[in-house]
Amino acid sequence: MTRELLAGEHAVLALLRTRPMYGYEMARYFEGEDLREVCPIEQGSLYTYLRNLEGRALVTWREEREGLRPPRKRFALTPEGEAVVERWLREPVERLREVRFELLVKLYVLHAVDPEAEAALVRDQLQVCEAYRERARERVVQAGDGFLRLVAQSKLSAADATVEWLRDHLATLSAPAGTP
Repeated sequence: MTRELLAGEHAVLALLRTRPMYGYEMARYFEGEDLREVCPIEQGSLYTYLRNLEGRALVTWREEREGLRPPRKRFALTPEGEAVVERWLREPVERLREVRFELLVKLYVLHAVDPEAEAALVRDQLQVCEAYRERARERVVQAGDGFLRLVAQSKLSAADATVEWLRDHLATLSAPAGTP
């Protein structure tokens, strides 16, 4: 039985969805540019993920030479890798804590490659989070007093904030270009 992909492996596939890249290019995204705040993947882990993904036939590479420089590997998705990442990009996350990592990576990539799919994902994610929020409200009522109520209120508060943030982002995506 094949294990599920790790979140970092999905992030690597998603980044390769934007275009084929050299490993050091991907490292710049994860260590020093846009994705650092969301998923800081160190270079050693990045190459481990790439080897794992290659072993699963989701990623391939082509050696490129430039003058006297050492050869470099340009990584790209295989057709199977494209199918896996396309499914993953369009699925809302189920757990609220996954919003801070997986959902943000998905939004980053979809914003670059398919803005309509980004808006669709936000709408779907909003439905998932609204349902979670309703369940959290019920838990607050059922918790009574004490520590369990505090925990339930904490989860409800996080759900409220996430729903509000998703609504704001959806409004931004729906606004005509040039609107603040």
